[in-house]
Amino acid sequence: MAPTEVPGPEPDWQQATVPPYRTGNNPAHQWSVWEHCSPLFQLIGGLEPPVQPLAERLRLHVERSWDGLEDLDVVLFLLRGFSFAVSKHDGNPAGVSMVWLTQPHRDADKALDALLEVLGIGEEAVAFRIAPTSRWARLRRIVRRVIATAPAAK
Repeated sequence: MAPTEVPGPEPDWQQATVPPYRTGNNPAHQWSVWEHCSPLFQLIGGLEPPVQPLAERLRLHVERSWDGLEDLDVVLFLLRGFSFAVSKHDGNPAGVSMVWLTQPHRDADKALDALLEVLGIGEEAVAFRIAPTSRWARLRRIVRRVIATAPAAK
């Protein structure tokens, strides 16, 4: 049996990965794994360090992906009962790594605090936090800051 030869693309077909999707003549429209799953994620904050050193600390493999914006680095992992994704687009003007929960949780502050603790970095590495939804979470953050900035007892 002779091998089947697949013809090349039609000359008027655009790249299948180029937004806006479902336009043009190409019948195929490709999206990345990141684009497929990330709309379900809950953004909880941003960290100053890039993805790679964070991943190295946890011995994670950084995946290279892309979406309608551009290429990105991303790691997805489970830590202390929270399911995280940490990502950074190549052209992110803020230069921060975005921290997501892949399964939304009511106590995002607790999740981000757990991540910081295991990473061995402090609040100074946090570029931003998404406002906590609970008054108790806000109170815990205030108490932690007061304790952290209080002079040491002699």
